[in-house]
Amino acid sequence: MAPFTEQQCFFVAILVFMVIGFQRGWRRELVSLVFVLIAFCIMFNPVTCNGLGDFLQRLPVAIGFIAGTNPAPSTASTQSFLANDFWALLFFLGLVGLGYYVGNRAFPCPASSHERFVGIVPAVIAGAFIIYFVTNRCMKKVPGQATVTVQVPSPDPNHYIALILLIAITAIVVAFIAARAKKLKK
Repeated sequence: MAPFTEQQCFFVAILVFMVIGFQRGWRRELVSLVFVLIAFCIMFNPVTCNGLGDFLQRLPVAIGFIAGTNPAPSTASTQSFLANDFWALLFFLGLVGLGYYVGNRAFPCPASSHERFVGIVPAVIAGAFIIYFVTNRCMKKVPGQATVTVQVPSPDPNHYIALILLIAITAIVVAFIAARAKKLKK
């Protein structure tokens, strides 16, 4: 028996993303969301995933050719290395981490509370995509056999779309109230 249910784990993860989004603000989180969506689209589209994997496999040979060395022909398999769950997860998390880094470097810390509350919306959306990727791409290799053994059944974010929408609407309403209160003080 699992110590936590799938709903409890999902809610804790979403709560963590909400706190991160509140701390970072909407501008930073929007940049991060764009990188999460790009990584998600690349990894779930077989054509782009295989094309990117082939490009990354042939990159050392191309660099060697440009440098003037005569590299040995690649003996790598024709299957993309991004089909491996470890490399796919590493690539996905690398793009997500790059998004968080770019977001932090591109924009200053949020100055007002309404900027922080609106940051919850893209953070929750990005969190839902990250959870979906990890549970559906990396936790299941063969139907019925998990790649990583976790004592928690994988949640289905499709069941939580209404909750995510409710969180987003609540965050926006609180942000508007905070912005209105700030205007009334002036």
